[in-house]
Amino acid sequence: MSRLFPVQGATIGRDAQMKHTVQLRRLLHEYNYAYYILDKPQVADAEYDILLRELDRLEKTLALPIPADSPTQTVGSPFAKASSQAFTACEHGVPMLSLANAFCAEEVLAFDQRIIDVLGDEHPREYIVEPKIDGLAVNLRYESGVLVSAATRGDGRVGENVTDNIRGIADIPWRFPASEDIPEVLEVRGEVYMSKAAFKKLNQCQQDAGDKVFANLRNAAAGSLRQLDAKVSAQRKLSFFAYGVGLGGTGWVSSQTELFEALHGLSFAVQNYVCFSDIQAVLNYYDAFLQQRTAMPYDVDGLVFKLNDFELQAQVGAVSRAPRWAIAHKFPAEEVETTVEDIIWQVGRTGVITPVAVMQAVAVAGVMVSRATLHNVNELARKDVRQGDRILVRRAGDVIPEVVCVLGLHDSNRSQPAIVPSHCPECQALIVQEEGESAIRCSGGLSCLAQLKERLSHFVARHGMDIEGLGEKLIARLVDEKFLRSMADLYELDWSCLESWQGIGEKKINNLRQAIELSKSCALPNFLFALGIRHVGQATARSLSETFGTWQAVMAADDEALLAVPDVGHEVAASIRSFFAEPHNVEVLQRLQCAGVQPKPVVVKAIDVAHPLAGKTVVLTGTFKRVTRSDAQTSLRALGAKASSSVSKKTDYVIAGENAGSKLEKANQLGITVANEAQLLLWLGWDKNDIDET
Repeated sequence: MSRLFPVQGATIGRDAQMKHTVQLRRLLHEYNYAYYILDKPQVADAEYDILLRELDRLEKTLALPIPADSPTQTVGSPFAKASSQAFTACEHGVPMLSLANAFCAEEVLAFDQRIIDVLGDEHPREYIVEPKIDGLAVNLRYESGVLVSAATRGDGRVGENVTDNIRGIADIPWRFPASEDIPEVLEVRGEVYMSKAAFKKLNQCQQDAGDKVFANLRNAAAGSLRQLDAKVSAQRKLSFFAYGVGLGGTGWVSSQTELFEALHGLSFAVQNYVCFSDIQAVLNYYDAFLQQRTAMPYDVDGLVFKLNDFELQAQVGAVSRAPRWAIAHKFPAEEVETTVEDIIWQVGRTGVITPVAVMQAVAVAGVMVSRATLHNVNELARKDVRQGDRILVRRAGDVIPEVVCVLGLHDSNRSQPAIVPSHCPECQALIVQEEGESAIRCSGGLSCLAQLKERLSHFVARHGMDIEGLGEKLIARLVDEKFLRSMADLYELDWSCLESWQGIGEKKINNLRQAIELSKSCALPNFLFALGIRHVGQATARSLSETFGTWQAVMAADDEALLAVPDVGHEVAASIRSFFAEPHNVEVLQRLQCAGVQPKPVVVKAIDVAHPLAGKTVVLTGTFKRVTRSDAQTSLRALGAKASSSVSKKTDYVIAGENAGSKLEKANQLGITVANEAQLLLWLGWDKNDIDET
């Protein structure tokens, strides 16, 4: 995957800054999707944080309206509507925020200074310090002391309902002891993780069964929690630490230390913590803890520093995606020395060709690695990595192996620099490089087998055609055996040829045939996303569907019509036009249509320009009784309104439900019109008699 690096706004024009801003948003959306939905992080936390900060700087510099789904305004990645075989959506009562990261002492000191600027230097402040578990954040909802639902973070507002799987974790109580002090409705937040001992046992079982082993503890925890069979999830011995509360937590206790004691009293496992009244003492503790991190029985990738007093937390406040009163001080990645044996070139789904260092296998942060990405030709040249070099390698963010630097860079006995190929190593098609891009690409398109395997995996994935059971290994074999030469071949398979394959029994074949048949009537946004059109992610696919209604209408749209679609700029429009102008792509689409693939059309409603919300920016906050926030936002967009996640001077209306917090306060401060749920329902076309204003 190609990278974007920060540019200095003072040295480039406004148009270039705007283009770079769009590129950053798109890239960060891809990284969020890989991290939160696929559980396959693509970049280190440090690199992600640099890009996010650059995007925030550009958005402030340009002073233009910020999209509600900008990575600076959201947490995680949107959770797509699940199939009957996957998880359903579950909305959090109060959004789950993320944490800002610090990677050095200077950033922690700056965090402390920002708090001083708000509270005043004379105001006493106490920081609570707790380990940052490398796991999966979840939200547990209790009603009358009984666990009723559990959901992953998702996009911070809506996650996946994993209640059945959560019940198999011993650290999570199903019911609270009777007490008058417990709120009627209480959301408990925490981290699902896997211990090192459980991880070792799981991978041994995977290896004995001939299945793929997990690369690290976080992937193992995420994959285990999201098992469709709750029994499998329970067998993998997940653990849980509670660290916070959401809905119902306001006023229950007055500090983080009191919260830990209260949660522990409810039978939750909580971590050991320490408190300091001086930021330098916090940093000293960090240095000491860094030396013992490997001795922990589970993975810890940093320490979290929080203001202990909840009243002070409220005074300091939060930005759209993270609290200002807390920060995660991440640990530096472990670096190990090894030797480069070769430099190879890998072809990705979109045709991007990436240089990869093949190394002598070495253990890094507890995982054996033998390959490390060199990202692109510019990075390869900058680091000057060559065959035979001694290098330092680390797992960026304790996940992805990357080359830090070459040792003995000026040694006269080094080999020659790696030669950038002129033709694709898979299909021998010409390699091209677009102006201004660091990535090189194969021009072979769907004729390239390397791309075909990746494109097919993307095509059948859950957020695409959602063909259950058609995994990467089976796709690779079908391609290698020449049963699949395009997406359309999936719907014309000769199933009798698969009956003799080991591991492909009659039941599996019947399940695959049924899943492929069901996919013929998939949702239109899923179909457009599945096609793998460059720059068309889930959000853009949804916008195209809501604007044009059918894929044929998208194909027929000209530049002017495409540019009128939300989130579609010149680069995206050009990519869409180029895709549908390619004769081979049109041929595949026609074959899909003849095979019976008919995505459900979307009814395109004309926007009533006379509606009070048409063209208005609307922010929803709090909890609603009669409609979910996600459904309300969809309805608002259909009315021509812009559903934003943050309140600013450009906001026209704030619609407040129960337990509305800082957004409502800010709306009142700015003099923005505030409406209640009843007014929202009237705007959405509900009958007045059906609305219970109580």
